[in-house]
Amino acid sequence: LKQKHPVGPGRVTTIVSGSDDKTLRVWDVKSMEEKACLEGHNHWVTSVAISRDGKTAVSGSWDETLRVWDLGSMTQKACLEGHRSTPWSVAISEDGKTAVSGSDDKTLRVWDLGSMTQKACLEGHSGWVTSVAISEDGKTAVSGSNDETMRVWDLVSMKQKACLEGHSGWVTSVAISED
Repeated sequence: LKQKHPVGPGRVTTIVSGSDDKTLRVWDVKSMEEKACLEGHNHWVTSVAISRDGKTAVSGSWDETLRVWDLGSMTQKACLEGHRSTPWSVAISEDGKTAVSGSDDKTLRVWDLGSMTQKACLEGHSGWVTSVAISEDGKTAVSGSNDETMRVWDLVSMKQKACLEGHSGWVTSVAISED
């Protein structure tokens, strides 16, 4: 089994964790030691994603914001506002230019990480959006919700492509594959 992002020297070098202590911790994989403690959120951190190049992290919080972090300087680059409730999940596109977040407000927000602005608000779920994932080509997102559905989204047209039903409970996690 080949891992896409194997842990070890020259591969995965950084771990970022979020906590109910309102902080993110940045960890060095080689030394297994903390590199930095990032502060900025006013409430629990509920989600974290790292860009493929390892230079940027995005975090979501009960404070209803997303924070964009520069992992080189260990500083906050932006505070993104738009959700009306907790963003439970965030994903960053492979090229690092787009983030997608899912929230208790039943929406997905699509963010431009270059301009630090909201590109779209995607509506369709009737419950909390608990998980999001972005395809490798950055053209498709998938979301899961406590409305027991998954939705497939076109990130070019910013339209829903499909509603997938079948679960008899919350969809708590989603993933997307290119094969």
